[in-house]
Amino acid sequence: MQKYTLNVKTRIPSNKGALKQLRKGGEIPGNIYSKGNAKSISVSTIAFRNVNKEIGGGAGLIELKDENGDLALTHVKGVQIHPISRTIEHIDFHEVARGETFDSKIPVVLTGASDCLGVKHEGGMLDHKTLELEIRCRPSKLPENITVDVSGLNVGDSIHVDDLEAIEDVEFLNTGIQVVVSCQPPTVAVATDDSDAAESSTEGEEASEGDEAKNEEESSEG
Repeated sequence: MQKYTLNVKTRIPSNKGALKQLRKGGEIPGNIYSKGNAKSISVSTIAFRNVNKEIGGGAGLIELKDENGDLALTHVKGVQIHPISRTIEHIDFHEVARGETFDSKIPVVLTGASDCLGVKHEGGMLDHKTLELEIRCRPSKLPENITVDVSGLNVGDSIHVDDLEAIEDVEFLNTGIQVVVSCQPPTVAVATDDSDAAESSTEGEEASEGDEAKNEEESSEG
């Protein structure tokens, strides 16, 4: 389990104007949800960005510490991003209890892509369909990511959730038949056929133009 620390400030729920001022001051408003309760907090934009860099796209738990020294072990449940500026506008943290299971989304990382049989020898293409998997586990068993080896895939092969290697004390919540990654047939052949058809059409047009020119010459001579 990867654990990170963030200092937060308790805040009073406020209107849009106050939240706008809070963001201008370099803070991101958020909530901590815990067993039906919610606590309004704010966190430094820079501090949260630095933690995100440390996590590096994987999964991790964040321990929040407020101004009174109270601690809450959490994971990020949701992030609201402004559609234009792409800045973070709000964060939802969910508190997890040590020793108790909780649900989380974990990124899927593909390994062996450069050695994939279907890509190297058959001109296929990898189609990474499931970027995240939902899991259930205790905080101490939270994996950073789920790795999937695709080196043995041939064209037409797929890896489903049921095919994934079991992880101790980690339960996959997605349906077993859900496709994680597949190797699709090449599309080059179709493009080549279209190109050949275009060349044939061009040659036909050129021949037709030649015949017309010849007929005109014969008519002129006559």
